[in-house]
Amino acid sequence: MVGYAFMGAAHSQAWRTAGRVFDLPLSPLMVALCGREAAAAGRAAATLGWQSSVPGWEELVERPDIDVIDICTPGDTHAQIAIAALDACKHVLCENPLGNSVDDAEAMTASRGPGRRRRCQRRLRTFNKVIARRKNRRAAAASRRAASTSMSWPCWSTALYTYRQTPLTSM
Repeated sequence: MVGYAFMGAAHSQAWRTAGRVFDLPLSPLMVALCGREAAAAGRAAATLGWQSSVPGWEELVERPDIDVIDICTPGDTHAQIAIAALDACKHVLCENPLGNSVDDAEAMTASRGPGRRRRCQRRLRTFNKVIARRKNRRAAAASRRAASTSMSWPCWSTALYTYRQTPLTSM
């Protein structure tokens, strides 16, 4: 993996737990991590569960024991690392954005070593649906809170007090 800051830590957690969450045909081995500062990358490798650290991403790309390069670096470095890794016949996972320009993204998607697949994960294509679902859940939770609050008020006369039969749709 290239990068060890916030996204590197998140991806490391994903690599560690992938086999427990999904039925995978292979078990991921967290072989090597690298970053801008070799000392910090070494500390991060130990903390995040990687077997070793290397001083530069070029060494990761050249190593025959590494099949997948996970890029968790700032966006301006994605294209250079991904193209080199793909040309070296590595599988590549790249954090967003794919490239800082259309030209970078096109160069990345055009590169592919023999027998290697390329795929762009489009996580954000359903982002509006996710936001809408989140708003609906919040509205439903607010409705349940309002209903539970109203039912706990003292009620001496059923003629003066009625319960809402349908959930509130907006607050």
